[in-house]
Amino acid sequence: SSSTDKSFTLSNTGGVTATSVVASGISAPFTFKGGTFPGSGGTCGSTLAASGTCTFVVTYAPIATGTLNQTITIDYNDAVTSQSTTRPIT
Repeated sequence: SSSTDKSFTLSNTGGVTATSVVASGISAPFTFKGGTFPGSGGTCGSTLAASGTCTFVVTYAPIATGTLNQTITIDYNDAVTSQSTTRPIT
């Protein structure tokens, strides 16, 4: 079997720094490259400045053919309260 790495861009379109940034929600055959967020080669950290961007890297290592859908969850704090956003991956 072969694996494929995909880099995703995370953007902070708000007016304040996002803190406590973490991504979760994916499971095999999707993993963060190297095992943990933001993945090997990813630039995201625990904070993301207003209007800033960073990247995270997901490895897809399928063991069977077909289409697989999962959802990446990004949790963060917007300086007022905890927030969460999701994006589907296929």
